Amino acid sequence: MKKYYLNYLDELESEAIFILREVWAQFQNPVLLFSGGKDSITMVAHLSTQSFLALQKSPFTLLHMSILDIISQKRLQFRDELVGKYNVQVDLIVGSGSENLSTRGSAS
Repeated sequence: MKKYYLNYLDELESEAIFILREVWAQFQNPVLLFSGGKDSITMVAHLSTQSFLALQKSPFTLLHMSILDIISQKRLQFRDELVGKYNVQVDLIVGSGSENLSTRGSAS
């Protein structure tokens, strides 16, 4: 009998899917943090949907946070299209991170 081996990317995908399922099973209201970058798009568009194919939607709330004072309309439009396509719930939190960044690292 031939041995079955996963390549490295398949192993990473399997581990990420396992972690998402464990988080969903152990916590009441888990969220996926969404920034609009390639990592968070992969998490929403591929990993969360692959993890819960039987549900036909991701059970996670999508938390879109921005440390910028202005979020571009294109980014909001893209987020809304992604949410519609992959059927996830969205909570949008927008805050200015400038005051938090200026105090970070200063010891009192």
